[in-house]
Amino acid sequence: MDQKLVIGVVLAGGLSRRFGSPKMFAKCGDATFFEKALNTVTPYSDELVAVVRNEEIEKLDQNHSHSVKLISDVESFKGKGPLAGIYSAMMEVRGQYYLITPCDMPRMSSEMYGKWLDIALQQPEYDAVIPVFNGKVYPLNGVYKRSCLSEIKENLKNENLKVLSLLKQKNTKYIEVHKEDAHFFKNVNTKEDLLNLGDE
Repeated sequence: MDQKLVIGVVLAGGLSRRFGSPKMFAKCGDATFFEKALNTVTPYSDELVAVVRNEEIEKLDQNHSHSVKLISDVESFKGKGPLAGIYSAMMEVRGQYYLITPCDMPRMSSEMYGKWLDIALQQPEYDAVIPVFNGKVYPLNGVYKRSCLSEIKENLKNENLKVLSLLKQKNTKYIEVHKEDAHFFKNVNTKEDLLNLGDE
């Protein structure tokens, strides 16, 4: 099997309960959240994968302009949250590095991913490169190496579904986010969050 170097992965399989409708179809400016998430990782990716709910695949096919493989969680870990999404993407496409992004951070900049990937490539002893701001870790943004796969599977089997737990088990490099970049990390959980995003 041909192994690519960098795979861009959009995690868009959440239920969006608080938002009231699938967040990936919400718009920020003239693009959907899904499109914006893809734009964030596209410049550095050899291939794109998005992990979405089965019922959204057909609708998504007509709602973006990227060449992206749309998949759902693998059957054995379906509905087990972001960790299952990362695992499913790694099982679907074989790569060395995976750029992970959620689809509810429409302000995220692709430049951040460029920085993190550079660090990951220059310091291959790390299994993951993950941003931190003001002591808060953002485990769904960053770079994961394929070396995380066996621990991810083990954690899923043991119902240890926290991505932060995985990062503690692996050799993780945490990158402090500068204050001027903090606005990239605004995530949208409610319609009110989306309205406030437009005011800034």
